[in-house]
Amino acid sequence: MKHTTFRRSITALAVAASLGFALPAFADNTTANISGSINANDYSQYTVIAKDPATGLERVIAVSDEGSFRFAKLPTGTYDISVMKGDTVVAEQKTRISLGSNTSLAFDFIENDGTERIEVTGARISAIDLSSADSGLIIDEVELDRMPVSRNITAVALLAPGTVMGDSSFSSPNSGGTASFGGASVAENSCYINGMEVTNTSQGLGCGTVPFEFYKEFQVKTGGYSAQFGRTTGGVLNAVTKSGSNEWEFTATALFTPKSLREDGQISYSAGGAGGPVVFRNQSKDEYSKSEFTLSASGALIEDTLFFYALVNPRDVENNFASQSSGTQQYAPDDNYIKRDSSGSDNLFWGAKVDWFITDDHKISLFGYSNKSDTESTAYEFDRSTGEVGDALQTTIRERGGDLKSISYTGNFTDELTVSAMYGEIETSYTNTPSNLDCPTVLDTRNVSDSQKITSCGSGGTTGVNEDKNKQTRIDIEYAFEDHLLRVGYDKQERETFHTSAPITGHSWTYSSVNPNGVITGNDGPLFTNTTGSAIDVVADRIFTGGGGFSTDLNAWYIEDEWQVTEDLMLSIGLRRDEFENSGVTGKVFSSFKTDVAPRLGFSWDPTGEGDSKVYGTYGTYYLPVANNTNYRAASGLSDTTTYYTFDGADATGAPTGTSPVSGTVDASQIVNSVPNPATQETFQAEEAEPFSKDEYIVGYEKQINDEFSFSVRAIYREVATALDDYCGPLASQATCTLLNPGKSSTWQLDNDFDSVTDPNSRRTYTAEEIGLPEAENEYTALQPQVNYRGDNMRMSLIYTWSRSVGNFEGAVKSDIGQADAGVTQDFDFPALMDGSDGYQPNDRRHVFKFFGSYDVTEALTVGFNSTLSSGRPLSAFGQGYPSDDPAIYGSYGDTFYLYTNECPDANGNGTCEQSEKIYQYSPRGSKGRTPWTFNLDLSANYNFTVSDIDMRATLNVYNVLNGQAVTSQNEHYENRRSEGSFNQYYGAAYTWQSPRYVEVGFEARF
Repeated sequence: MKHTTFRRSITALAVAASLGFALPAFADNTTANISGSINANDYSQYTVIAKDPATGLERVIAVSDEGSFRFAKLPTGTYDISVMKGDTVVAEQKTRISLGSNTSLAFDFIENDGTERIEVTGARISAIDLSSADSGLIIDEVELDRMPVSRNITAVALLAPGTVMGDSSFSSPNSGGTASFGGASVAENSCYINGMEVTNTSQGLGCGTVPFEFYKEFQVKTGGYSAQFGRTTGGVLNAVTKSGSNEWEFTATALFTPKSLREDGQISYSAGGAGGPVVFRNQSKDEYSKSEFTLSASGALIEDTLFFYALVNPRDVENNFASQSSGTQQYAPDDNYIKRDSSGSDNLFWGAKVDWFITDDHKISLFGYSNKSDTESTAYEFDRSTGEVGDALQTTIRERGGDLKSISYTGNFTDELTVSAMYGEIETSYTNTPSNLDCPTVLDTRNVSDSQKITSCGSGGTTGVNEDKNKQTRIDIEYAFEDHLLRVGYDKQERETFHTSAPITGHSWTYSSVNPNGVITGNDGPLFTNTTGSAIDVVADRIFTGGGGFSTDLNAWYIEDEWQVTEDLMLSIGLRRDEFENSGVTGKVFSSFKTDVAPRLGFSWDPTGEGDSKVYGTYGTYYLPVANNTNYRAASGLSDTTTYYTFDGADATGAPTGTSPVSGTVDASQIVNSVPNPATQETFQAEEAEPFSKDEYIVGYEKQINDEFSFSVRAIYREVATALDDYCGPLASQATCTLLNPGKSSTWQLDNDFDSVTDPNSRRTYTAEEIGLPEAENEYTALQPQVNYRGDNMRMSLIYTWSRSVGNFEGAVKSDIGQADAGVTQDFDFPALMDGSDGYQPNDRRHVFKFFGSYDVTEALTVGFNSTLSSGRPLSAFGQGYPSDDPAIYGSYGDTFYLYTNECPDANGNGTCEQSEKIYQYSPRGSKGRTPWTFNLDLSANYNFTVSDIDMRATLNVYNVLNGQAVTSQNEHYENRRSEGSFNQYYGAAYTWQSPRYVEVGFEARF
């Protein structure tokens, strides 16, 4: 049929997905929505068409009796919207929709009765998404390419308000690091690619990733996210990859990070010791270079129906840096130089995505990749004072690999009903194979000169295997009726892990000194007290070995209603319930939780009715599952013992000679932290225990000032509602610690004969007073004003965050001591470890300014900038003793907030030093100042040109242009390991600084 056409040009406000906007997002993680309304006299003949010109996808929806329309779960991209009356096109609009967002359109018509004349009196794209109250950032690869943003997902997350860089302890050099969201620890985030969760299931630290050229768009959820998202108490990093279109395209890229254009790092020194200050960290000889290439192809195998996108990514990486052979950063100076090289087929990624549009309403997608990164890592002798690299000590083959495969379906059965489903699997493998199995890990913390310290003949380390597999299934149903949009969904994950570990030679040796009257604390009180009147040298033999296979099953369902109460008011009412079940090496369940039904509530209100402003708010409860690392530590058959000896020397490997147990026998001189018999649920999990959870409140305001400027401000309050951690005091089963909610009464059973069977009649309820732990406290408060500008040639955002993170524990991991044991850190192990713990947390950055954007100098040349100004993190001074030696209060290990002064007046007059007579200095958390402010400025230039009809682009990124290298973390351990009163000469010395200035040069060709 021939269509007559009546067209009207519509001038619209900037699309909300432009650079840097703090954007809400509806409950979807791979698609987007278009909704809108028509204001006319009669809606009976109106239909709306949404067409993606790139793929030919076309959907047609009849306008409702109230004049509204909605396209659900569209692939992201640019769409042509046509409003039809009968066979006549009466209005058209081009709009771009972004990941997880809802784009709202409005058309106003006047129809003259009795004629076919239709007048378009108004049309607009709403600059503010009034259909949602979520918070975060949406940004695509086009915007990222215009700015100097490091090519990793952490760098993208750090563009969002309320995010800060996490502690360097949880990432390897030049890996990009990890981000903290809203004061949470870095192990509380979730990551998704094309709907698949790719979070590290072992500890929650980091995410699986793909090459930057594969990504299409990112969504950073910093708070207020809907009931669809769970298993996180931090933030969500969500991304979709590119897909093919009807136009065939081939792209080749090359990116070079030359070490010759990288500035030298810094050197830190000890506060003093035998012979005066010595070098602690020496990063002046660190080197990093990378050559990365991609080749991609995309197109239509069947026009308008079957599309593909494929990419291959070989990499050549050289990463050289000073390190510590013992792996204990608090007490060990740099003594090794590591050279890592990975190239060719050993460092290769390939991936592909296939989309089959069965019809315009039904789509199946296949997504998969393989990522291999095998590295030869050689440790050399290193003179940290001169920076000279010596002979090779050991070569370790580090094999890292991961494979992902998934299939998803999206079906629009009616204009009102949409169903989506997905199934996928992820497999990852990490193994270390050292060449030298004769040299143990050796650490000497004694305050003696370097020439007197005992060292290993090699670099030590561990051997082991870590394999993870995660099977994921989910289904989501969406139904629109009247003023409601109802969503229900279910998702399931089956996580399996095989993890084994053993120290090289079977032993790890730590040499230390016990000062006069100093104490080594055991499982049941003092293990050894030095009563000789002079310091005694001792050596600790730690044997940490074991592991096996174990699993975690996660299930969740949710229901959510978006209710458009009036034209200007939307309410979001959601509920979610999760189930977490962990099984040990025997296959038996050792922890199991069903969460309360978690509310996810929100509102969005347009106070003027003009669509250019909104007031919004959210309230939600969020739960975090037990990490697979807990399975490994508690239920994998792990053995962990430390035995103390005196010694008279050391052999060529660094192992002690002439050893004698400090308390006469091995049993009397030994601390048992874990036995190889797996825990049972009755001993490991308190009956009343509830999973880790946080409550969050957000209220905000957004305003589109004009076509270029927008402003927003929001206030955030988060608090830990329930903490879940392990208690290891004498009331716990001697075979294992016990998971409980600190500060609450708890019931559990015992297994004191270590046979993985609960002891008869051992079930008992312990009051909070008997256990002695305080209630967990963790609060985050923030205020975030933001200004965005988006003109014809310039895009920029200015964000300021004032925040305060305070409490007596950080969360899943413990940044200030670098402990990555998610969910089972030393916090709450003993009451003494919490005395003084209340204070500002490691991720507390009181003031953070972010300013980033880009400017089109010409049509061919774009310059970009990305800058951050941040106040420092709090600092503490950790001790190794406590005024009380009662085993119910202080156990065999742990960093305290008390420093022994080595003063012990003989108050009792009996000529001996008793524990009650010792004088300690109280040093609460965060009482030692802060690290310095840091300022970082990155600049970029992108130049587009054509060579023989091939579109080319050259890029230059300069990071840390001013080469500022302020200290970002430093040693907070005042006393040597398990040696109260023994000053750690490296206390206060810097661990890390800002990355020195470096340069990236890139080229791209499209044909």
